[in-house]
Formats: sequence, structure tokens, C-alpha cells
Amino acid sequence: MAGLMRFCLALLLMQILCSPSWAGINDYNPAYEGTRAVFTYTYENEDDVEGEGYMMVRSNVNTNNLSLLEYMHASGTIDYSDLLSSRQKTTHTSDSYYVMGKDGSFVKNSKGANSEITYAVQKDLVQRPYAAAYGTGWYIARPIIYDSLLKEKTVAKSYQEAAVMHHQLGYARGYDGSVGVSLNCTGPTTEAEGTGLIRMKIDDYVSQGMVRIGQLVSDPLRNYHGGYNDTIIHTWKHPIIDEDANYIGTFYIKKDMEVKIRKPKPTEYEDWLPCCFGGFSDMDEADRKAISRT
Repeated sequence: MAGLMRFCLALLLMQILCSPSWAGINDYNPAYEGTRAVFTYTYENEDDVEGEGYMMVRSNVNTNNLSLLEYMHASGTIDYSDLLSSRQKTTHTSDSYYVMGKDGSFVKNSKGANSEITYAVQKDLVQRPYAAAYGTGWYIARPIIYDSLLKEKTVAKSYQEAAVMHHQLGYARGYDGSVGVSLNCTGPTTEAEGTGLIRMKIDDYVSQGMVRIGQLVSDPLRNYHGGYNDTIIHTWKHPIIDEDANYIGTFYIKKDMEVKIRKPKPTEYEDWLPCCFGGFSDMDEADRKAISRT
């Protein structure tokens, strides 16, 4: 049974890898609705925190076609470190190029919004109440008690690829684990194929809590309209992958989810008069075979 499941998943990923490119100028992060002129940038952030008390951390990182949400809060003993990198390489309004169409005219193509996000976090959290006295006098005798169970959420989205992955920890007494995320959305050019990648790697030990893990990939062909610049925004309907796993109790969980998308280079048609400049030597191999020098 396990072998059959692996075969079916491999077949499904082959269909994804062989499907046409659906990246389009409209497939952008809805956080930027109304404008596509998002500036290019590079962002790096590193945290290393150890202590006892209460914490609440929220990070929402966006590029023109990717997003990452990280949220956690807890009271007790806290030890975590993370590393975040985000890069908007190009935007929808820049870096156009031209290819020759069927009628001999040049067709404008947009490289799209090329960006990437990577994130890695390690946490060792033990929940327990924590009392903190603020001020003097009356407040000293009446400290504020923090008694928050451990909660965490990591959500990664790629809008051109119509894919989302998430990891969520809820109401736990203890947690020791790591989460890694890789997002890459790169459009094709005449020189190279494009890439779509969304990956989440999870290594969890949760004590007396709840863990929810899921992924969803939409069907690209359902909304495909036949061109790199002629697609529409994908919805999360009619998925080809839809997974939702829930664990309640004490569990050790390892999971590695990855979807790769191949974005072919645009087809460029040859001029119908290939030898008008360089003669026979300027023709491609197929034309040379059909025409003799004598």
C-alpha cells in the first residue's frame, strides 16, 4: 500500500512538472491589489532569544507573488532562533523581452515578478505560568499572571503556482522542533526556463498539544488561457493536491513537502526567410537538409 501511494504521488508530481507555464502578469499577491509596481529589495533578519516569561511574535513577509506568515505566543521557558531572507528580484512592470511570433512580428513578453523567500526556525518551548509585577505599591501585591499554552503558525503561499502549505501548533504544554520553508517564483526567459518551488520541512516533538499540517495545490489547467501573459488569478478551488493532517496528544512528527513547477521558455518562431542575410550558411540544420547547394 505504501509503495502504491508513493507511485501515485510521483505520477502526480510528474504531471505538475510537465504542465505548461501559467505565470501571468495578473497572478500577483493580493496584498498589492491595485498596483504591480512593487520595488525590488533584499531583506535579511536573524533572531536568537532565550529566557523565561511571555512572548508574542508575528512576522508577515510579502513579495509581489509570494507570502510567508509566522506567528507564535507562549508563556514559560522560551528558547528559539530563526533566520529569514526575502528578495524581490524583479517586478511585473520591468524587464520585458520580445520573441518572434507566427506572423513574423515581435511579441512582447514580461518576465513577471521574480522573487524568493527562505525561512528556518528552531524552538524549544516549555509552558508554565509566569507572574510579572508592574509598577509599585498596589501593583507589587497583585502581579499579572501569564498562563498561555503554546501556539504557533507558519503559512507559506505562492500565488503564481496556486499553492499553499501550513504548519500549526495549538494549546501545547511543550514543543521541541524546527520548521524550514523555501519559496521561489522565477519566470522563464528566452535563455532559461523558469522555476516554481514551494517546500516546507517539519521536525516536531509536541507534548500534550495539537498539530495541524496541510498543503493545497490548485489545478493550473482549469484556469489556463494559453499564454504566459494571458492567464487569470488562480483560486484555491478544484485542487490537485489537498492534504490536511491533525494530531492531538503527544507526537513526534517528521514531514517534508515539496512541489516543483517547470516553466518552459516561450516558443520563438523562425523567420520564413532564414537565408536572406547570411545565405545558405545562415540557415538552421532543418532547412539545410531540405535544400541542396546545386
